[in-house]
Amino acid sequence: MGSKKYLFIKIGMVAFLAVYLFLIYTSDSAKDVPMEDIAASIESEETVTALKKRGRTDLKRYYQLSEDSLEGYLFYKAVSPMSVEELLIIKAPDKHQADIACDNARSHLDSQKQVFQGYGTDQMAFLNEAAVESKGNYVIYACGPNAQKWREIFLSLI
Repeated sequence: MGSKKYLFIKIGMVAFLAVYLFLIYTSDSAKDVPMEDIAASIESEETVTALKKRGRTDLKRYYQLSEDSLEGYLFYKAVSPMSVEELLIIKAPDKHQADIACDNARSHLDSQKQVFQGYGTDQMAFLNEAAVESKGNYVIYACGPNAQKWREIFLSLI
């Protein structure tokens, strides 16, 4: 009788471990949503359209990323160089490329903090609350008064 009890405990532990590992593995996954759909949803927000849409040269300048190495991106930045408000969403071809893009976004955030430290108190508050994360093959960098709203919209899409 005692050996059956231990057998059930072992089976239960293995099942628990399998479910746990499955949840960990799938927690970083994301739906495969075309960038056009993401862009359409995000660009319908007035808070985004108030910013200036940026292209491949700015993507390279601020994030050291080449448009050719990505499946797509959406990049908006404030017109004023004294504002840190910006939104970048990237769809990378694979997880490795997404990790590189996320690291570059974190580096950009760190350099922005160095630039505004000491005199841009309002801007530093935005930088300290900025969202930089990856999920699946997607990366988001959102900074500004609407950063968390943009993040929530983005995460609801993927």
